[in-house]
Amino acid sequence: MRDRSGRSGARLDDSVRALAARLPGAERARVEAASARLAGFLSILLEKNADMNLVSARSADPEVLVETHLFDALLGLALLPGPRECAIRLLDLGSGGGFPAIPLLIVRPDLTGTLVESSRKKAAYLDEALGRLALTALVVNARFPGSFPMRTTRYEVLTTRAVASAGKLVRAARPLLAPGARALLWTTRPLTGEAAKASRAKKHAFHLAPGADERGILSLECFT
Repeated sequence: MRDRSGRSGARLDDSVRALAARLPGAERARVEAASARLAGFLSILLEKNADMNLVSARSADPEVLVETHLFDALLGLALLPGPRECAIRLLDLGSGGGFPAIPLLIVRPDLTGTLVESSRKKAAYLDEALGRLALTALVVNARFPGSFPMRTTRYEVLTTRAVASAGKLVRAARPLLAPGARALLWTTRPLTGEAAKASRAKKHAFHLAPGADERGILSLECFT
């Protein structure tokens, strides 16, 4: 498959493998093993992007897509619970183009995901991408928390990326979080204090992305 930039899937695979070399040991091996599927996800995103603006024009450049969006998503691997015999349930809010949830699901097959997206068109894209990648996940076309069906399912991990009022969303999701759950917010350093306070988490830490000035992941824990 060729994306709209003319770069082949094999070339994207090479870029993902080069990126994997910059990750810590355990995560590096997993990403290298999943590099072809990660490249496949990026190809699907680029294929669909012209029709629905999943990422900005600048981010649609394959180098930017790999070096920022994919790299940032994969930094979350080090903050996930370790592999278990039973599935680890992940709730992703405002899934949009599929970052960070889809890369995490690809690399960690022990995760099962629920991706929440308010846009019907983007939700349809996510559903198609998950099917083409054979991932164990469900897409819910809803605005969280208003129209989201608050089921009895409990999640061990919550993720959200560049979503306004992320801390408040985490607080609203507390009834859905299992004991010991962790929330991971892809955000910037200036927003961490407000987000941590709004979430009412008792423990939080900001993990700066390598080479970034402000961009990183806010980890929140202890919600009870």
